[in-house]
Amino acid sequence: MYGENLNTEIIELVKKVNILLETLKVTPGEGSEWVTKEVAMKMLNCSERTLQTLRDNRSLPYSRPTQGSKFLYRKKDLIRLIESGYSGNLKNDS
Repeated sequence: MYGENLNTEIIELVKKVNILLETLKVTPGEGSEWVTKEVAMKMLNCSERTLQTLRDNRSLPYSRPTQGSKFLYRKKDLIRLIESGYSGNLKNDS
């Protein structure tokens, strides 16, 4: 019973990731492009506070090119986080 629900959830997650990848038109080798927090929040379907938590617990790498409040994220890191199903850790495979 539990296994059937888990399989269904995994299949649905894979479908959503494929739709997201198609929408973003990201192909292997691409994704080094930097995006703003607004784009990151849309890709992850999360709030600004959740994005901050992902930064704080080092689940999502980011860049802060200036001392202002602007954070930038690489698309490939966002995609990797989505594909991982978010287990709490982002694997390092640059």
